[in-house]
Amino acid sequence: MDKKKNIALVLSTGGARGIAHIGVIEELERQGYHITSIAGCSMGALIGAAYATGRLQACKEALLLLNKPSLLKLMDITVSRSGFLKGNKLMRRIAEIIPDVRIEELKIPFTAVATDLQTEQEVVFRKGKLLDAVRASISLPNLFQPFKWNGSFLVDGGLSAPLPLEYVHREADDLLVASVAYSLHSNDKPFLLKPDRYFFMSQPTTILVQKNISHTIARFHPDMVIRSETRPFTIFQFDKGKELIALGVAAVRKTCKP
Repeated sequence: MDKKKNIALVLSTGGARGIAHIGVIEELERQGYHITSIAGCSMGALIGAAYATGRLQACKEALLLLNKPSLLKLMDITVSRSGFLKGNKLMRRIAEIIPDVRIEELKIPFTAVATDLQTEQEVVFRKGKLLDAVRASISLPNLFQPFKWNGSFLVDGGLSAPLPLEYVHREADDLLVASVAYSLHSNDKPFLLKPDRYFFMSQPTTILVQKNISHTIARFHPDMVIRSETRPFTIFQFDKGKELIALGVAAVRKTCKP
C-alpha cells in the first residue's frame, strides 16, 4: 500500500452527529486510504472503538435500527443529582456490539479521551479496558452519571479535547486526518426531556467547544480536515443514522475526490 495513503484518523465529539464518522471511515477506505491508528472522544470514541475491534459494520447496523421506542429502552433513569441516566443499559447494549478487550491488545493503536470533572483536565486512555474508556468518554454531563475511575469522576471528553489531534498515535509517514462532526445548533436539547432542566450544554459552552476545535486545528495543522455538514441535526437525533452517515460520505467526497 502506498504510504501516502496511510492515515492517523481523529474523530471529534458531536453526540448523534458523530454517527457521520461511520460514513467518513467507509468512504476513506473506499478511496484507498488505510487507517493505521484512530483516536476520538465522545461519539468519536465509540465509533473509533468499533472500528478498532473490527465491529464498525455491527455498530452501524445497530445505530440504523434506533428509533424513539428503542432509545427509551436504553434509558435507566435515576434520581441522582450527578446525572439523569445511570448508563448501565446503554453500556450493556454497547458490550453486545463491541468486545471488552484491552486497548493495548487491539490490532491498531486506539486512543479515547475523557475529562476529569474535578481537575477539568483530559484523561487519555491508551491502555486498559476498552469499554471503560468508551463509558468515560461518552458520559454527557447532566445526562449520564460520571464514570468512577481510579478515584476520579470522568465525563465527556468533548469538554476538554473535542478533537484530540494531539493524542492520536502517528507514524512518520501517516497523514493526520480530522473528522469533524460538531457544529453549532441553537435547538440542541435532550431526547424527550424538558430543555429548561436537562440541557447537555449551554449555548456559551457549545461555542467554546467549537472554538476549541478551531484552535486545535490551527495548532496541529492536520493534513486533511473532513467537515460533515451536520448542522440540520441535533446532538440527540440518534434515530437519523442513515442521513448522518450519508453526510459523512459526502464530506469525504467533497474533501478528497478519488
